[in-house]
Amino acid sequence: MATRTTALKMMKHTLSDRRAAVLALMAREGIDRLVVCGNGHHMIDLDNAIYHLTGYRSVGPALIVVESNGLTRLITSPADEVDAIAGLELDASSAVDDLAAAARDHVGTKPRTAVVGLDDMPRRLAQSIETAIGDNAKSLDTEFSAATAAKTDDEIAAARRATEIAEQGYRRLLDIARPGMRECDLAVDLNLYMRELGANDSFLMLNCGPRQDAVMPSSERRIETGDLLLCELSPSVKGQFTQICRTVSIGPAATITAAKYPLLVAAMNDGIARVKPGVRLGDVCAAIDDHLSAQGYAQYSRPPFIRRRGHGLASGSTAPGDVSVDNDTILTPGMLFMVHPNQFLPETGYMMCGEPVLVTDTGHEVPTRERAALASTEDQRR
Repeated sequence: MATRTTALKMMKHTLSDRRAAVLALMAREGIDRLVVCGNGHHMIDLDNAIYHLTGYRSVGPALIVVESNGLTRLITSPADEVDAIAGLELDASSAVDDLAAAARDHVGTKPRTAVVGLDDMPRRLAQSIETAIGDNAKSLDTEFSAATAAKTDDEIAAARRATEIAEQGYRRLLDIARPGMRECDLAVDLNLYMRELGANDSFLMLNCGPRQDAVMPSSERRIETGDLLLCELSPSVKGQFTQICRTVSIGPAATITAAKYPLLVAAMNDGIARVKPGVRLGDVCAAIDDHLSAQGYAQYSRPPFIRRRGHGLASGSTAPGDVSVDNDTILTPGMLFMVHPNQFLPETGYMMCGEPVLVTDTGHEVPTRERAALASTEDQRR
């Protein structure tokens, strides 16, 4: 297994820097007031602008109103969130049960108002916010994402710790997965174990079978000798998600599986090798596709067999977005994303490998200590 790759030179970046970038964006766009919306969802591959600006994981919809002079007000729901928002470094904050009414009271209409995240809000609440800010408010979703793409130092540290937890969770999986065990019982054990290690959240996909079309949520199916176990272990620390993708043979790996899995790892490594500042993200995907196409799998390197080769890592921003050939995002230092050439091959079915990758000032860092390799429970117990 390959060891961790590092290029650790990184400019310092804080939450205050991110807010300053938002104010600079408002100045460039001629915006007096920015209304930032969050729906309370915290997912591995979905943006949450409220968390992104404050580090606060709301349990319900919330708003941040940013004035061009820097004054910032948070309004969250429900009202019993009052203790959760105490101590946030904001000019004002409040927790309410009726966010629509609060929006009417505090958002108001200004001639040059813009909005972020409105389309992700519940429909009726979005309509109330639209009414409050007026018909001419400009959407700044794309510009906001670009201006605040870099992870903060604290988020990068949390991602590194979350990656350690994911790898410890994977080692536990290898220790306890066995024939006769239900997939769902294994998944519950791993989730609880990773939370004991310090994860505040966990998105886990895990399923088994002799031949599969995709990774799926766990079921009550019992694991059998000869299965391939597919898993995405995605713990979060302090709200920052990471992920590793792995494939495990239950018992000795089939000869064809052992022969084909290294193709995925080599394709992944080709993609990771492309990562550095100034590179178009679509070219990272192209490197993966080109490797597999050269081996005769071009038709399986496009829909319906594959949609993307990775994705950003939230809870805040998912920049640089999906690792797909049509993503023109230019990589910049501080972006954190997954590279996973998870792939269906006609000889084996679907298999998985993937690592988180951080763009540094001079290249990239892979926070995992060991890269993906086909594992076998047979080898683990010798």
